[in-house]
Amino acid sequence: MSAARALLLLVAAFSLQGCLLAAAAIPLAAGGAIAGNAVFGERTAQAIAVGTDIDPDTIGERSFGEYALLPTGVLPAPTMSTSLSGSFAALGSFVSGGMEQLAASAAEPDAEAAPRSALLEDPTSLTPSRAPCEASVPAVLIDLDPAESVLPLGNGAVTDPSLVAVVEGFRREGIAIAWITDREPTDAGIIRGLLQQARLDPTGRDPLFVQRYPGETKQERRQALLETHCVLAIAGDERADFDDLYTYIRDPSLAAGLEPMIGQGWFLIPTPID
Repeated sequence: MSAARALLLLVAAFSLQGCLLAAAAIPLAAGGAIAGNAVFGERTAQAIAVGTDIDPDTIGERSFGEYALLPTGVLPAPTMSTSLSGSFAALGSFVSGGMEQLAASAAEPDAEAAPRSALLEDPTSLTPSRAPCEASVPAVLIDLDPAESVLPLGNGAVTDPSLVAVVEGFRREGIAIAWITDREPTDAGIIRGLLQQARLDPTGRDPLFVQRYPGETKQERRQALLETHCVLAIAGDERADFDDLYTYIRDPSLAAGLEPMIGQGWFLIPTPID
């Protein structure tokens, strides 16, 4: 065997070893409530999705943290220096305070002083009692659907630059951004594209909660997120985005006791994507 041929075989062996190590380092998990986005081979994605309600093209990691693979050629948008005001400034300030509470709780665990989420502990009580956080990973949930409708898919994605700046800031602090819509799993790929176009999720890594089956409530998906994350805040353009009780209650005045949640875990913002 010539020296040149031996050298080529040696280089190929090391290259193959590196690829195998990189592949082994990628943890995979698919939860029925979540449509993530990572780049895998088509057959691999379909195999992982067997028995789930997830679009094979939108499989992601349950951790929602560091991703080993990103969509080819997609890089994070540059950080924006946008001056925040109104609901976006209030959202950012509130979540930062929640991060401090989480840090204090981690330093000195106390069951009675466990951080509280933006989800109601008992919606039927119509009181602002918050469900405790059992998970320590912070998250902010943002509803994509316009009031009494679902996210339109046919138009270009336009959003408020302040919202882009807010979510960028959250990610830098290690806060997961989760998106929720009543669109079906087959729409997940288009929604991913809209989020990327609007620079709300430039890397395509955020957890995306879609409707797994006709009639599934958003409340079920909110609870699913709470199982893995501490939901510090929920943002949407109507009160029904915070809890499904607003969809069913006949007399809205009966929910007046929940108004203190507005600005303190619940944030009314413009529709994220126009």
